Amino acid sequence: MNKDKPLISIVTACLNSEDTIRKTIESVLNQSYDNYEYIIKDGGSSDDTVEIAKGYEDAFGGKLRVIT
Repeated sequence: MNKDKPLISIVTACLNSEDTIRKTIESVLNQSYDNYEYIIKDGGSSDDTVEIAKGYEDAFGGKLRVIT
């Protein structure tokens, strides 16, 4: 956490988004601002959305929470 910059929260709500969630997550990863938390709230997907999102947890270094 960087105290010189305000902490922002980025929230993605999704449902059965396996075809688009990677692009959304990669977009957040590619931002230059680094003092953020990223929350993905899944609405009960029956596809691989949650598994895909959880696969990015290491890339975010603790900044990503996937809520099911």
